[in-house]
Amino acid sequence: MISFRRNTQHWLGMAGVGLAAAGLIAALFSFVLANPDDYFFSAGGDGLQSYFVTTYYALYDSGAHFSGMNYPFGDNFTYPNLQPLIAWLISVLQRLGIPAAEHTVGITNLVALLSVLVTPMVLYAILRRTRMSVLYAAALALIIGFLSPQIQRLGDHMSLSYACFVPILWYFIIRMQEEPLRLRWYGLFVVSSLLMGFVQPYFLACGSFYLLGHVLVLALRRNRSVAQLGRMVVAALLPLLLFRAFLWATDPITDRPPNPYGFLTYMATPRGVFTPYLEPLRSLWVTLFKTEEISFESMSYVGLVGTGVLIISALLLLGRLWLRRHKPRRMLGRSLPQHLQTSLWASALLLVFAFAVPFIFPGFEGWVQYLGPLKQFRALGRFAWPFYYALSVYSAYYLYRLLRYQRQHGVPLLALPWLPLLLAFWAAEAWINISTKANAVEQGIGAKAYLDPATSPVQQMSWAGRQPSDFQAIMPLPYFNKGSDRIDLDGSGASAYQGYKMSLAMGLPVLSTYIPRSSIEQMLRHVQLLSSPLVDKPLLRQFPSDKPILLVVTPDNLSPEEQRLVSIAKPLLKTEGATLYELPIAALAATSLATERAKAAALLPTLPQRAGGLYATTDRGIVHDSFDKSPDRRGRLAPGALYEPIEKQTMLYEGPLPTPADTGRYEASVWINGKMDYGYGFLQIKQFSGGAQVSEQIADGRLAKEIAGDWVRMHIIFTPQKNVDRIQVLYGSRDLLADDLLIRPLNTNVYWLDDQKKPVLNGYQLGQ
Repeated sequence: MISFRRNTQHWLGMAGVGLAAAGLIAALFSFVLANPDDYFFSAGGDGLQSYFVTTYYALYDSGAHFSGMNYPFGDNFTYPNLQPLIAWLISVLQRLGIPAAEHTVGITNLVALLSVLVTPMVLYAILRRTRMSVLYAAALALIIGFLSPQIQRLGDHMSLSYACFVPILWYFIIRMQEEPLRLRWYGLFVVSSLLMGFVQPYFLACGSFYLLGHVLVLALRRNRSVAQLGRMVVAALLPLLLFRAFLWATDPITDRPPNPYGFLTYMATPRGVFTPYLEPLRSLWVTLFKTEEISFESMSYVGLVGTGVLIISALLLLGRLWLRRHKPRRMLGRSLPQHLQTSLWASALLLVFAFAVPFIFPGFEGWVQYLGPLKQFRALGRFAWPFYYALSVYSAYYLYRLLRYQRQHGVPLLALPWLPLLLAFWAAEAWINISTKANAVEQGIGAKAYLDPATSPVQQMSWAGRQPSDFQAIMPLPYFNKGSDRIDLDGSGASAYQGYKMSLAMGLPVLSTYIPRSSIEQMLRHVQLLSSPLVDKPLLRQFPSDKPILLVVTPDNLSPEEQRLVSIAKPLLKTEGATLYELPIAALAATSLATERAKAAALLPTLPQRAGGLYATTDRGIVHDSFDKSPDRRGRLAPGALYEPIEKQTMLYEGPLPTPADTGRYEASVWINGKMDYGYGFLQIKQFSGGAQVSEQIADGRLAKEIAGDWVRMHIIFTPQKNVDRIQVLYGSRDLLADDLLIRPLNTNVYWLDDQKKPVLNGYQLGQ
């Protein structure tokens, strides 16, 4: 009878948590629940991109291929942030005749809110297994669930917002320890983490690493079971291996960036974990303690109550170690449940990894290159999430023990009110967390009109005698290409917004890329479309047809390269927010190479030859370094190139101006290999007068648009300052392979012959 009563109370508590969570979500997100299709949780940036790729896949794709970006290649559907499992299910329903794809935004929104609802229920189950009363566990489950740092991911990173995923995997880990011979829990962990990986691979990695952390902690115990540890290791590694096997079978791309940016940037920090980052507490905290701003990826805030409990526990731990040095095994006290103690230590290990320890210490940065596939999980701050849940449950248990101690000793709550006040403050922080996000989401109305084909300019195109089938792809301008960790062209929020809208309405892919870990070769060929007429565009020969490209141009500042594309296109019509142009493939493919070859053939015999086989159209000084004497023979036009493997600022040239006392404009250019293992760094010009630096200019390699073959041209146009007697040309990068440095007056063209005796103009190869 007692067992039945307790079981009934437990399930009534679970139902109460669910009803309370549902009521809070209904109150805060009532506008979304009433019109789920009409709200973008984020109407720009990563959030809008996520909605676009998910909707495009659901409407037009199937299987493991996504065709909506990176035309004509597309990409594997695990990379474009489209929540593959959810998008695939919507696509299946669409193929079965159920019109689910048109409700992709609403489905995505409701699934995300469902996760918020489920999170306190899972936490309630964990708290109950940590020997807490029904009422207390229910209240704390709601507080911990709604303070989850993942709630702030709703919108910009929808695939990372599923706050219930980590607690679910943690619950299975707890049950593995309680019932080590029940294979059910190992199987549920493997299946669940694998499915979560097909929503966002970080959850798969986080769950597997967290389980391995438990294995390490349990392995240090005297009464450890080797068989149990073996089963846990298999459960941790099997989903990782299965996921990798799936990618191996479905992903043909072999040149994804091996060293993505961010491993030592997007990490957790003590400020992000232990100090508030939402108003009004953030301003108060900064006023009191003068701390710096917190980067988004470092945010895994545990709450001030959790921080306080951790500090008190650490002080007590130090006291026990001092007083009982001969009994270190009693560090956390005998009353702490074994599984919670293990989980707390395991999450602490993962937190250390989230802090990028030891790689942040001087001398250890180079170790990152030996981490292999682990480097792909570059946003280390996300691995702090298990610590949030473990510390929060530990804090709840700690306060629960104090409350019970008060009751057992007959101390009324009003006599020591600080415990209820702590819980009230904890609840207030949870309210700030969830309500702040709800207020932000409310600003995202308009998704239904955005996705409605009737609101797009497709109908108006008939006025210009055009229809969607007349084009093969859409190119937004300003142009964006992001995700390769080499070139990083942002475009504009407006161009992405209008480009996505036209793509969904017309069913045409985007000739642009916003896909993490995208192919370096494909990126180079895409950005090359913006290169000058001196560069051939081989990507155009891979297009399946000669239909024109539809340019969607928004009223933003266009770069010279983008302006050139508009100049060779035909205007179609002007719509609200964008102007449409028809860009013929022949116009995009046209080059000036034949003209320049003919000009060189006529001009070179009339020009005197200078040292190094150079020809110049004026008598002003020039500097050219072909690096033909360098030991590295991977040259661009001929053997020999400058190679610098370590990260540093490499001196390409130091000396006087090519023409001393010249005040005209100069161009310094160099070609770097675009397929090296690290990013493109920066080109830098420094000017000196009398030993003092008087000027500095930098060109960011991420913004380069001039690409010939596998080589990227970096250049800076500069005007010598008064009395300059020395300049430096430097390149800051790692794994740098550079060739053909040229410093020339801007009004002077420089020719030379490559190793095949073909003419080269200012570094551009003119020969066929």
